[in-house]
Amino acid sequence: MSYYEKWLGAGIGWVLTGNPIGGVLGFIAGTMMGKDKNHPEVGKTKGITEFEANLIVLASHLIKVDSKVSLTEISFVNDFLNKHFDEKYSNERSQVLNHCLNKEYDLNTACDQIRMYTDHGTHVQVVHFLFDLALCDGDLSERENYFIFRISGFLNVHDVDFRKMKTVHTEREFSDFEILGVKREDSIIVIRNSYRKLILKYHPDRNQDIDAIAKKKLEQKIQRIHDAYNRIKAARKVS
Repeated sequence: MSYYEKWLGAGIGWVLTGNPIGGVLGFIAGTMMGKDKNHPEVGKTKGITEFEANLIVLASHLIKVDSKVSLTEISFVNDFLNKHFDEKYSNERSQVLNHCLNKEYDLNTACDQIRMYTDHGTHVQVVHFLFDLALCDGDLSERENYFIFRISGFLNVHDVDFRKMKTVHTEREFSDFEILGVKREDSIIVIRNSYRKLILKYHPDRNQDIDAIAKKKLEQKIQRIHDAYNRIKAARKVS
């Protein structure tokens, strides 16, 4: 979506300015890998900006806010960051996310750094990102909504803007092609392959270690995928 176009620039700008405040990334890397400078992974984590690290801190809190960790949400965060930041550091970001899911970091510190070293437009983008993350499994819970509302306040995003963003995300109707992760101009073969991959990804047999609420969400997601695929087939008059 267009409100994410400048994210890569925000991350690069932050690392180039060398702002020393917070040290969230260094603390995470040090905790994960120890202080041994000869450790082969220590240098690699320097490729992750503090902006990304703070974004991961916020994402990990949101994922845990319902007292469970969703594999769908973890996958969303990793895919999102790989799309908007340097993909060669995907493994490092994944390690940082996994670490944050098992620890607690101060949200005020993360929000302070984002607020101080990025512009208001980026603050709004962060809220959009949190809404996308909360809704990636098909539902926005009360706890998730309240968490995003709190973060909006920390980032000085006005409550009127928060409500507008919530409306955009919760009332937006996704097209059948978006649901299947394909383009309108793609062939039926490409669409069918994407459909089959999604059905396998969300199949109950591959998601057995989740609770009843998460299973219900998966059932709803699979039904939306089925319905979208069937509508596209009907429109193209293929079996």
